[in-house]
Amino acid sequence: MAKAAAQQSLKDILSQIESITAWLESAEGGDVELGIEKVRTGAKLLKEAKERFGSIENEFRTIEESLQSL
Repeated sequence: MAKAAAQQSLKDILSQIESITAWLESAEGGDVELGIEKVRTGAKLLKEAKERFGSIENEFRTIEESLQSL
């Protein structure tokens, strides 16, 4: 990955996960070491995406609470 996952947008992270998934689905009997590296990278990206979704959910809750006080 060129950029650290923490600096990437959620859209970029999801795009990379999609790319890894497509590679894994099409790699019949392919390079096992490369497959392991892609799975490792995918796991890191999934963790980052989950954290981002949690942050976004918290932001929406904060906004919702502020709107209820109007």
